[in-house]
Amino acid sequence: MSVVRKYLLLAVVAYLCAVAVIVLSARLHPFKMYEQVRFVPAVEVTRLLSLGHPGFVADMLMSRVVLHSGSMMWLPLEFQFDSPWAYATMDLVTELDPRYLMAYTYPAMGMIYDFDDVHRARPIVDKGIEVFPDRWELPFWIGYAYYAYFHDYDTAAGYLWQAYNLPDAPRSFLSLMLSTLRQAGDYEKALVVIEQMYNEAEDDNLKMVYARRIIQLENLLTLQRLVRLFKEAKGRYPEDLQEMVRVGMIPELPRDPFGAVYRLDPESEALISLGSRK
Repeated sequence: MSVVRKYLLLAVVAYLCAVAVIVLSARLHPFKMYEQVRFVPAVEVTRLLSLGHPGFVADMLMSRVVLHSGSMMWLPLEFQFDSPWAYATMDLVTELDPRYLMAYTYPAMGMIYDFDDVHRARPIVDKGIEVFPDRWELPFWIGYAYYAYFHDYDTAAGYLWQAYNLPDAPRSFLSLMLSTLRQAGDYEKALVVIEQMYNEAEDDNLKMVYARRIIQLENLLTLQRLVRLFKEAKGRYPEDLQEMVRVGMIPELPRDPFGAVYRLDPESEALISLGSRK
């Protein structure tokens, strides 16, 4: 047998042995994924163990939370996002490094896996708003979370309005804020937003639509104020909007520029809502 054939034979035998070892090892010790052990140490203990470098420890903890969140993209379904640990850890991060902007933003922007996470994120974001009062991202993301997950328009409108009035806030979310303010019944602030959208619009057709929206919001605001005045004077809400016409508070109900009708809704904060004609 030639030397070349001997080496080829040895190579094949070595390869087969390696395959056999791998197969046998997989059967004897099958691969299995285990849940990590996670806990949140007390902030005092963490500061002590940081040896004067709390910012470095904050970075390490932040990385752990981000990796845990990202792992949800590839881990089997039996592995779930550990929300209590993740949000408690992010709160610890903000205690170790109060100027860590992303530690306040990320909980509302990238860590929401269920409805309860929105409530977990809120106190962290509120703390961030106190530290960074000029950063529009903080109230925007928590406001959007309440809008998208809970349809809690009152809470969402409060945060989005706060973001809108901060320096460098983009105007790309004006439509979202307008919708939120209308749903919350804050027609006065909604008018401010739609008027800005009208002033910034360049297309004539779009400006025409916005002009009609302005009239609609003015009508809603007028009726809302009249219903509140009626309640103060009579101690009750009117039976319907026509009752305010009958008692002389308004000569006639305004006409909606889009053909909708205005309805009394005393069960809501808005008091007045839109309905379609039948």
